[in-house]
Amino acid sequence: MKIPTNSRDDDRTTIKGRRRFLLQSAAVTAGSMLGTVPSLAKDAGQVVVRGLGGTYQDAMDAAVHKPFTQATGIQVIVQPTTSGQIRGMVEAKRVQIDVADLSDYPLLSLEKIDALEPIDYDGMKLTNPADIRESVRGKHMVGNLYFATALTYNKDVFRNGDHPKSWADFWDAKRFPGPRTLADQSSGAAELEFALLADGVPMEKLYPLDINRAFASLSRIKQSVVKWWDTGAVSTQLLERKEAVLGGIWNGRSQALIDKGAPLGIEWNQAKRQVQCLAVLKGCKNLANAHKFIDFALQPKVQAELTRYIAYGPTNTKAFQYIKPNDLEKLPGAPGNYSISFDQNSAWWAANLDKVGERWQSWVLGGA
Repeated sequence: MKIPTNSRDDDRTTIKGRRRFLLQSAAVTAGSMLGTVPSLAKDAGQVVVRGLGGTYQDAMDAAVHKPFTQATGIQVIVQPTTSGQIRGMVEAKRVQIDVADLSDYPLLSLEKIDALEPIDYDGMKLTNPADIRESVRGKHMVGNLYFATALTYNKDVFRNGDHPKSWADFWDAKRFPGPRTLADQSSGAAELEFALLADGVPMEKLYPLDINRAFASLSRIKQSVVKWWDTGAVSTQLLERKEAVLGGIWNGRSQALIDKGAPLGIEWNQAKRQVQCLAVLKGCKNLANAHKFIDFALQPKVQAELTRYIAYGPTNTKAFQYIKPNDLEKLPGAPGNYSISFDQNSAWWAANLDKVGERWQSWVLGGA
């Protein structure tokens, strides 16, 4: 799999207004949402799913978890857990999570230590595996949604379309002055790709990443970065409070603020497209229910429903027919957005994460 992602935070940001109303009413509307989607036989028991918190967690509860329980009788227990904690469970042979809802390169690391069950594509009753994009249909993990890290700007500061439209513009603090924010390595991965794009490397020639060149480029923008964010909650707080007027943050986080009336805009050019995956942990206690959960979550209508709550896009190609046009344009997979963005290479990051992490710690504290 070559479409990667940053691992994400466990914050508890709430959604207000209409978004909150939609989330609270999800249990009522779940039956009508599923419509002609066939229900699984009513079952007993539970499935424990790794949780991320924040707007993503609320969206998954509304569009996937509650409808799954209504359709099957299986209770979804959400357990906030980091990828490091999951690895510790596996190594200690005390697995407490059934379904790992994670970005793909942490899952690649788990795959290397034989910690994942094969995805039961042959046993799927609700989803046609052939409808899932082949690039995210792995043996031990399957892409559930696309998200992206995109350039976000404050419209009160950058008016009438005069905002940074590339990472080279973002790096140009003289033409586009103001405090910035970018991801810290602890968020999942530092933004080496954006640093290289700012330095003139074409999107199609980014990988393998030139680490030295990327850090040299980061050094040129370092003094304009007010904070290197480590969680999605921190990134949005900086933009909400105008502590930063430019940032590279997850598009769903940006869109949630925009939907609440924040004066923000998303520039899709050179956005970094990433994928969130589902996998079943070897040694889990609810193996059959874990496979049923994944089958349910990958259905076209369920994936389309998720876009009502958060601007992350489907991996099931049949889902787009169920998405409203005004929701589609907010998604990383929308044709116009997809064509001007790129896929993060998860295999490269899985192989180089430790090396970059060591370099980052020295650099962010003042070293070269």
